Amino acid sequence: MAMLTGKIEDGRIRIKVGIRPFEDYGPISATSQAVNITYYECIALLDTGARRTCVTEKVVQSLGLKRKGRAEVWNIKRPEMHWTYLFHVAIWPDSDICGVPSAPFGIGNEIEGIDVGNNRFFDVLLGMDIISQGCFNLNRTGDFSLTY
Repeated sequence: MAMLTGKIEDGRIRIKVGIRPFEDYGPISATSQAVNITYYECIALLDTGARRTCVTEKVVQSLGLKRKGRAEVWNIKRPEMHWTYLFHVAIWPDSDICGVPSAPFGIGNEIEGIDVGNNRFFDVLLGMDIISQGCFNLNRTGDFSLTY
């Protein structure tokens, strides 16, 4: 089980995540070529009010994400059209008991996320499509845990 813990800072829950573009490798066999599972490290803002995970234009450009389509997304005022992208998300769980840094932990299959403008507080807006695949706990002291 992978677990990430932390504390709210300035009213925000921000964590380190990894993003990698979706690649359709087809069936894997003993003779298949190596699969690239390198993740691009990003700062994510947890947003339990967002249904979908979003990536900034900076992430789209850095990873060369390919547009999949368009989706209507409602914000607080009105609907807007956004580009959609397929990508994988991973978290870096807390170190194990020996203090050895942990490897990124991929969460589920690829997801269809949307683009958002660049933001100084985050690179990825982690929505409920990812959060709900695990167990998220927040207590009144501001301590949180995210377990997959």
